[in-house]
Amino acid sequence: MRQTQPSDGDSRPKWFNSPVSLYEGPLTDIRQHIPTFERRSFGLTQTDNQRSRLNERLDTIVRLPFRGDETLIPVGVVSKDYVLMPHHAVLDIPTEALKAAEIAPENVRAELTITEYGERMALSLYLPDKYSIDPGDGEVMALRLECFNSVDGSSRFRVLMGWFRFVCSNGLIIGVTRADVRRRHVGNFRLTDRQRSSRVRVEGIRN
Repeated sequence: MRQTQPSDGDSRPKWFNSPVSLYEGPLTDIRQHIPTFERRSFGLTQTDNQRSRLNERLDTIVRLPFRGDETLIPVGVVSKDYVLMPHHAVLDIPTEALKAAEIAPENVRAELTITEYGERMALSLYLPDKYSIDPGDGEVMALRLECFNSVDGSSRFRVLMGWFRFVCSNGLIIGVTRADVRRRHVGNFRLTDRQRSSRVRVEGIRN
C-alpha cells in the first residue's frame, strides 16, 4: 500500500500515487491531522454561457477547508449508493471501544498515514505494553488495531486486530490476527454495527 520509490523527483512515500504524511503520538492528538469531507452534486462549472446539468447517478466527495487551506478540493466521484464513511468516525469507533474496555486513549500510541488531500487514511493503534507478547525471539510484538478507510471509494473500510510485525521495507507483514472486518461503502453499511463489534473484541482481548 505504501510506495517508497521516487516518482517524478518526489521522494515522499506514496499511496496509489498520492503523497502521504505520517504522524505519530497519543491517540487523543491524532484528530487534528484529519480533514473533514462532504458529498455534493456532480456537475460542471458553467462558463461562457455553456449549458450543463447535474449527473443524476454520481456525486462528488469534497474536502472542506483544512488548517491554513481555505479552499474546497474534490477528491473523488462516487455513485449515489456510496456510503460516506468519515475518517473522524473511524477514529471515534476504536476510541469508544477502548474506553469501554477501560483503556485510556491517551495511553494508546497512534500512527496516522494520510494522503495529501486526505482521501485515504491508515490508522495504527498500539495498546499498552501489558497486552504485548514475546513470540520467543526476544522481539516483543505489541497488540495493534489497524484501521483503513477511504472517502473516495478507492479502498474498502477494514479493521484488523492482532500482533503484527513488518518483515521488509516493501510492506510485507506477518502476525497473528484476532479479528478482521472489511466492508465496501455501499448498501446497509452502518457505523453502529462496527462500533459494537469493536467493543466486543477489545473487551475480549482484555479478558
